[in-house]
Amino acid sequence: MRAIGFHGTSVERAERILAAGFRASRNDYDWLGDGVYFFQDAPGRAREWAAERFGSEAAVVGAEIDLTDCLDLLDPRWHRVIANAHRDLVARGERLQQPLPRQTTGARRLDRAVINYAVDLMADDGLVIRSVRGAFEEGPPIFPGSALRTRSHVQIAVRDSSALMRIWLEGGADARS
Repeated sequence: MRAIGFHGTSVERAERILAAGFRASRNDYDWLGDGVYFFQDAPGRAREWAAERFGSEAAVVGAEIDLTDCLDLLDPRWHRVIANAHRDLVARGERLQQPLPRQTTGARRLDRAVINYAVDLMADDGLVIRSVRGAFEEGPPIFPGSALRTRSHVQIAVRDSSALMRIWLEGGADARS
């Protein structure tokens, strides 16, 4: 299965990405663990995100993403894997007397730690995870009393650049395989 993702960035960074490829994010607040982050099927949401950070220098890079070997949190079969990784990480933290990272609004440090830990455990068992996908509810309600949010989206964190089939500058004619 493949997905189309959109990465919000600056014009300068977009040019570097097209020339040399993406650099994975390893911030402690990255929700889905380490990787290059994309808004699935949402170029407008990626542009909005980039405009908040880069203003008139905002740009969007599109990518076709191969979801083979994806830890897909939209698929319930992965929920137990993540729950078990959390349980094991908690036990490890207690054994080593190390506190777990804390969740805060906009900084899902514990989610990141659990997902990275789960991916490492699976790698130890010979299962390679090339990407992680999850849905996020963000923003105020679309209308009063609504469960629908203005900034909800599906995000994909690509951990392995071999999952990127082609990239292009959104709104431009330049596409790279």
